[in-house]
Amino acid sequence: MSNSVIGHIEIPTTDIEASAKFYLETLGWDFKPFGKGYYLCNTHKGTTLGLRSVEKILTGDTTIFHFLVQNIQDTLAVIENKGGKVVRTRTVIPVYGWYALFEDNVGNTIGLYQTH
Repeated sequence: MSNSVIGHIEIPTTDIEASAKFYLETLGWDFKPFGKGYYLCNTHKGTTLGLRSVEKILTGDTTIFHFLVQNIQDTLAVIENKGGKVVRTRTVIPVYGWYALFEDNVGNTIGLYQTH
């Protein structure tokens, strides 16, 4: 059994350069080209992130990753300012904290999580 919960997360995008800029400006992830149609961000915290170039973003009932942030409200404000869309505002998780959902610049649903 693996010791870590998540080692790598891959996000599809129809515009890899615009997505790299979106995530740098909203969550501070610095993606670099890493092969044809792929960008990589090494968090240096045990998890890497990838942007994978695709022709179309498929939406629906899929797995949603929630990324830990210091302040959901502030993060959502930046996300909206940079072209993202809030899907679910800050919502309480009793005892644990809060979560929110947003769509990135190409339509992926991503979650945010803030502890108490």
